[in-house]
Amino acid sequence: MMEGGKPGPPEGGKLFYAEFALTRSIHYHGGMTKAENAILDSRTPDEYIEASLRSRLNPAAKARLAKQWMERTGYAREDILYARNRHPYWRKKKMEGSVERTRRRLEAHNYSGGRSIPWSRERVEEFLSLNGKDKEGRYLRKDWQLAEHFGSSIPSIQYMRRKCRKVEDLLGSRASRSKVVDYLLCAESVLSRGADAVEESFDAAKRRAKAMPAAARKAPARKAAAKPRKPAPKAAAKKAGKAKTARRK
Repeated sequence: MMEGGKPGPPEGGKLFYAEFALTRSIHYHGGMTKAENAILDSRTPDEYIEASLRSRLNPAAKARLAKQWMERTGYAREDILYARNRHPYWRKKKMEGSVERTRRRLEAHNYSGGRSIPWSRERVEEFLSLNGKDKEGRYLRKDWQLAEHFGSSIPSIQYMRRKCRKVEDLLGSRASRSKVVDYLLCAESVLSRGADAVEESFDAAKRRAKAMPAAARKAPARKAAAKPRKPAPKAAAKKAGKAKTARRK
């Protein structure tokens, strides 16, 4: 059975292994193949997965043997799945094609239209109101649902969720909404440097804001006097013709 997230030995101790040895001796006289006996003789889920991989039996035969093995050993399906997910072969198989699946998913849920929309204060506040979790800590809305709502992309939503986690680590869960929004408007690189770096960025922004009016009061540089524009050839000819007519009169 599963103990603390890991499969542990079934109950029964020495009595179990005595019965196991007895049934093991019977297997070889039941008309089973060597591969089938290897599976049924497995003492742990890890041994079972290894024997199953080497057997090259069809899925139906493996399903039948799995049921028999669980009945004889006392292990559960969850124990087998846990061992399977840890095995290097199945971990590699799981990773195969994951890059392509991820690419297709990102393309299918890209609602930005190729535009880069900044996260304004109003959008951040709305994001916080929609980024809630249930009692078990799972998000109430999928990343693609938020991407569709904000006309954004999955990477953009994941970026904001990473920032939310970092801000909660820095401020705690009881920080005011206004303070949280202020922090979320900072770059992720600033948040990664800690609360002191964030507060320093706020101070620097205030200093720049105070310096702006003084800079605006400085007299602008004098521009060189513009040279008079020459009239176009046609306009000049027309003007000269009018002057000539006036002199005749």
